[in-house]
Amino acid sequence: MPLLGSRAVFTPTLLACYGITAAVHVASIVLNTLLPFHVVDLGGTKTQVGLLFSVMTMVSMFLRPTVGGWVDRFGARPVIAPGIAALVLTSLALQLATTPVAVIILMVGLGIANGLITTPASVLTALSSPAKHRGEALGTYYLAGSLGIAIGPPLAFGLRAVGGMRLAFAVVVAFALVLAVIVARLPANVAGPAAAGPRRLRLISRSALAVSFALVLSTIGHSSVFAFLPLYAVGQGQTAALAWFFVIYPVWLITWRALLRGVSDRLGHLRVSVLAMSMLAVAYLVLALPPTTPSLALAALVLASGNAVLYPTLAALVVERAPEAERGLALGTLSGAWDLGVVVGSVLIGAIADRVSYGAGFAVGAGFAALGVGALGIGVGGPEMAPHTPPTLAAPRQSRGAPR
Repeated sequence: MPLLGSRAVFTPTLLACYGITAAVHVASIVLNTLLPFHVVDLGGTKTQVGLLFSVMTMVSMFLRPTVGGWVDRFGARPVIAPGIAALVLTSLALQLATTPVAVIILMVGLGIANGLITTPASVLTALSSPAKHRGEALGTYYLAGSLGIAIGPPLAFGLRAVGGMRLAFAVVVAFALVLAVIVARLPANVAGPAAAGPRRLRLISRSALAVSFALVLSTIGHSSVFAFLPLYAVGQGQTAALAWFFVIYPVWLITWRALLRGVSDRLGHLRVSVLAMSMLAVAYLVLALPPTTPSLALAALVLASGNAVLYPTLAALVVERAPEAERGLALGTLSGAWDLGVVVGSVLIGAIADRVSYGAGFAVGAGFAALGVGALGIGVGGPEMAPHTPPTLAAPRQSRGAPR
């Protein structure tokens, strides 16, 4: 059953991780889709829309490496629980916010929630999966998260049409309660402290720096897709074309991610990462063109193809290269790099959209993604670009001493 994959990636613990990422991504995409319109309705500017995502992701960016280290030491469940509480409290407070500035300030709470929920879940997925199926397990984890991209936008617009932002915020609270139920049911033996966790405090994992730097560059344009593409297309009278983008993108992303979950285990994590990152650069170039139905459909296909495998493969690559005792810290470093790219990109592209055009902003995203391809090949390449050797029992020891 190639579509379902190995039974090794469907253990109770991994299934719980998949449920966590599905629920938190639906809730996050609902907010990410509607908050730009909400801020504009409150009188906000394009730059403030960019700051909306910058504040949230900046908090997550600083939290994630530390959170990964906490998971190494204390386990996942004690770290996720406060994140769920932060998501509930922030969603309730958003109902009372009446100015763009107030909404932007409340993004701190969402950043805390995001960092405390998603990082431990991804670390637990990596640590609970066998080495020879780690790419497949992480691919399945992010496949479950892709449900948020598929369900989130139509759910968000439906909620806005029926009950406005108040109803949308209430539904996010409901998803947080679902998260609480899933986390409470995690087996105690996987939620407890990790005996191998490092005893000294480290803010980042040096083994993950090269991969993380490349990810920062490739992520500069990411926030523009959800923050600025709707405004760009609607402003050009291309509402129907925008609808096609948000139909094609999630369907292709989910299909491709389901079919290619284990491809990096067979072909090599680095090779697949370089190809996927190259596709992002091409997709942003297409988005820089004046929006039409054909251009947005093509951009959706190419962007989804790259995103389907990029982050899961980079996560597997980072775990492969990290010392066993700090794999959580390494994944936290990678996750923080994603947020750093979003923080820089949302402000940079928001400013370019204000002063030049939306198309120029997407072109800048393409240029940075191309730089990311070069950084990944140079910083992590060399022997690792050789044909991939399936993991063996000795593989973790070899990865500790591998050239960085």
